[in-house]
Formats: sequence, C-alpha cells, structure tokens
Amino acid sequence: MKRTGHKKALSRKTKNRMKEQALLAEANRINYRLRSTFFYRKLKEYNTLSFPSMVAGLTSVEHLYSWEERQQWGVGEEAFSYVNTHRNLHLFQVFCHPRLLREHPPLLGYYRNLAALSQKAVKYLVKIDVKKIESDVNNQISLSLEQALALATLFNEHITLIVDASIQSLTKEELHGMLLASTGAQIDGSWRNAIGEEAEKVVQRLLINEAKDRSLLSAFISRTGTAVEHYDSRKLEEQIGNLHRYRGILLTNQTSILFSSDPDISLLDANGVTVCAVEVKGGADPAGALERYGAAKKSFEEARRITPGVPTLLIASCITPEVQTRIKQDPLITSYYNLTELLKEGAASYNLFMQQVFSLLSDS
Repeated sequence: MKRTGHKKALSRKTKNRMKEQALLAEANRINYRLRSTFFYRKLKEYNTLSFPSMVAGLTSVEHLYSWEERQQWGVGEEAFSYVNTHRNLHLFQVFCHPRLLREHPPLLGYYRNLAALSQKAVKYLVKIDVKKIESDVNNQISLSLEQALALATLFNEHITLIVDASIQSLTKEELHGMLLASTGAQIDGSWRNAIGEEAEKVVQRLLINEAKDRSLLSAFISRTGTAVEHYDSRKLEEQIGNLHRYRGILLTNQTSILFSSDPDISLLDANGVTVCAVEVKGGADPAGALERYGAAKKSFEEARRITPGVPTLLIASCITPEVQTRIKQDPLITSYYNLTELLKEGAASYNLFMQQVFSLLSDS
C-alpha cells in the first residue's frame, strides 16, 4: 500500500514537472517568435534604413553650411580633417551641424545612432527627451537653438571618439553598420517590456493578411484625423510596416476591424455594431497567466455590458492548466486560442480562428 502510494506521488511529481517543462518551452518559443517580428517592425518604425539616403540628399547643399564653429560643437580637428578630405565621405554623413538639426529634426535619430547613444542616455546627459521628436512623423516639433547645440555637441563628441578610434580608417559601410548596431541595441532594450504589445501587432498583421487573401481588404483607417489609405498590393509591406499609424481596416463587405484597447480588437458590422470582441494576451511568464486572464475577463465584461451576448475570443500564451480550466468553464469567453499554436504555419487553430472571425463578419 505504502509503496503504491509512493509510486503515485512520484508519478504526480513527474507529470507536474513535465507540465512545467512544457510551459517553459512554450514561453521560450513565444518569446523568440515575437522578438523576431518585434525587431523587424521596430526597424521599419525607427526608419533607420532610410537615414543614409536622407543624408545623401542633403550633400548637394553642404556648401551652404559653415563649419567654422566646429570646435564649439564638439568636432575634433583631426577627425574633421580626415572626413573633410575623404573622397567617399561627406561632413553631413559623419558630423552633426546644429543648424541642420533645427531644419531637419528627424535626422536626430541618425546622429544619435551614429554616436551609439540610446534615447535614455541622451536624456540623462543633456536633459532632452528625444523620443517624442524622433517619433514625430509629421515633423511638427521644433528644436530650439539651445537644444540643437546641446545635442549636436554631444553627438559630435562621441562621433569624434569613434573616428579617432578607427585610426582614421572609418568607411561609409562602417557608418551604416553603426546605425544598425545602435538601432539593434535600442530595440533589444525596449523588447523586455513590449511582448504584450507585439502579440497584438502580430495578430493584427495576421488578420490583415487574411483579409487580403480573402479579397476583403479595402483600406486602412488612420489613427489621426479622418483620412483613409486605400489598400495597394504594391505597397502592402510598407503599409503593414506602418501598422502603428492605423486604428483598423475597412473591408469590401462594408464591415471593419478596429485595433484599440479593451478590447484589443473589435469586429464591426455594417451598422457599426460590435459583433465580436477579441483580447490578445501575449506573455512569456507562466506565473502571470492568472493576471492576463483576469485582464481579459474584465475587458469582456465591459464588452458584454455594452453589447449583451457579443461573442468573445481570447488569444493567449503560456496559460497554466489551472487557468486553462477556468477559461473553458468561463461563460464570458466564447472561444480560446493558444497564441503559440496560432503562429504555426498551417496550424488547424489558425484556420479555425480565421474561419470564426470572418464568418462573424460575413454573417453580420
């Protein structure tokens, strides 16, 4: 009897250990999958790849800028002389002119990355929050002379150190490498707090691509103003890359999909009535499963209060067996999908999810 009981206890421990290992494996899979898409999305969002061409477009007016005050702007003399006489480098490509920074604030990101400085480092060193300026896609934020001088001096001091460290062998290709390396470090630093946001973005992209494949995608709804941007098959990669600019999509069957919060995704019928509320709870920590479930439940309660009986879909990752049992028994949740499974190519759960979503939109 005792031996049998002992075996059962060991069996339970083994099963629990296997469940823990399975959850850990799922956590790692979802973490790295979302991290990959996050890096690509942020690279597009930060506009890093377009910086070199932006700077190259200004070299034709380089002669209209004086560098006589360069020492006051943190430019080292030997570094300046090397760049100024280099046949394949332009001064604008390497050093930051304060007037240029005032005229073209978006270039702040170029010189900051060239100097290998994070946004946090710049804020600490010169007390200027550059995040807002760099994310100003409409170029409406102006820099004061004092700000431009402080930033240009900071960037040039660091860039001078890099040129001097190269023993005057810096190349255009290495400048490009610095941009990518610095951007990568910044993206990696912001990833730790962004897994939930990226999970939402991934599901949004899946829905957009599915709408396109079903010939339903008509236009993107802008987050600002009342403008819409019509779907263009030649520009779809660019449009999806700028997903942060849109709050949803219009479909050809006179329905729409909105991206917001509480719920994360809403499906609207032709009359603007919510026909489905979707919550996306990405997470790589099984310990936070109950908290993620609670947050989704709260959102669904509000959705049902506004639209009684509205179907609710929960997409989540790293859900423990205990929380999964609660989800299955919860009348507030119509359907539950595992995010990790949803991201697998050709997965049955992906097809089931899309069928459910677009059936709700076609039946409305």
